[in-house]
Amino acid sequence: MRLSLLALSLLVAAGLSACKPRQPDNQDAAKQTSESTSGPAAAPVATAPTAPAPSAPAVTHAEPETAGKPFDLQSVPVTSKALPAFPYLATPAEAEKVYTEKDIEFDRVYVVAGEALHRVEGKVLHRSFSLDSLKWSPLAAHRNYETALKSLGATRVDAVHPRNDQFVERNGGDRYGIFKKMGVPILSPMEDPEVPGFEQWLLRTADTNVWLSFFISDGYVHLLTVEEKALKQLVQALPAVELSSALKKNGHVALYLNFDTDSHMLREDSLPAVDEVVKLMRGEPALKLRVEGHTDATGDAAHNRTLSLARAKSVVQAITAQQIAAERLSAAGWGPDRPLADNMSEEGKAKNRRVELVRV
Repeated sequence: MRLSLLALSLLVAAGLSACKPRQPDNQDAAKQTSESTSGPAAAPVATAPTAPAPSAPAVTHAEPETAGKPFDLQSVPVTSKALPAFPYLATPAEAEKVYTEKDIEFDRVYVVAGEALHRVEGKVLHRSFSLDSLKWSPLAAHRNYETALKSLGATRVDAVHPRNDQFVERNGGDRYGIFKKMGVPILSPMEDPEVPGFEQWLLRTADTNVWLSFFISDGYVHLLTVEEKALKQLVQALPAVELSSALKKNGHVALYLNFDTDSHMLREDSLPAVDEVVKLMRGEPALKLRVEGHTDATGDAAHNRTLSLARAKSVVQAITAQQIAAERLSAAGWGPDRPLADNMSEEGKAKNRRVELVRV
């Protein structure tokens, strides 16, 4: 997906030659010296502030999760810049192809705040493009985005590199597990000491916090934007009486339940809907149901079939945990194979991500 929300007129690519990116270090045993980055960046180097920033605190939806020196969110100034729309940073128009790794309205991501791993929730976009396609070195990428981020009024807030041994130990000792939480690929050490390889920036506005991660891996530049916001509640528990009516009329009914991304674990806000299914089955002792999982067409179809089956089984387990006989329920997973709507739009994808109850 090509994005041109912010013209990167600040890019300084002139005169830079192509480089062969370093391959990622895939061996956990490979020793690496502790890497730490500089503190907050200097004041933005673009246009001067046009007006004093409002003093209202940014919205924060989660607390730091780990040990380490506490990070003071209030130490980061609220930007006074006129900001573009989400995702705030563009990708270069000259990039041959921009890959969208994740584009989702609400998810959980861990970021580096000071010396701690910090959990945030909100809208997420992860994009990547090749250094070679622009004939960029890692240094060129670093300086381009450093300048662009400062021009927005963003502040660099990472005080430790995610590969740092002490940081990894404080957060459970599983380096690749930490990378997964952060939504980043394997981060290998940079050959150029002037290039951090990973940079965590924070853009505070009067209304929210925007976390911008810039990192380089396997010859690709990655941009991860997380705009903090609360979950928009879409799941409503359909009363048992309406479930019964739909099953008698159509033989099936769709439930829109929330699961963690790429996970079969039901979120707590979906449990009221499960409770209504339990009421239905208690009220109709002869009723037997097949619980079918469905996904949209994003990603690998075989993986989605497996995931949809696991989600259906989770719903079955949640129902049987409330003393509903297991022989009255079965599970099936169809993945993207039985869509209700076109997968070309976000609205269509949302309709396709469902669990159906089918009368048997």
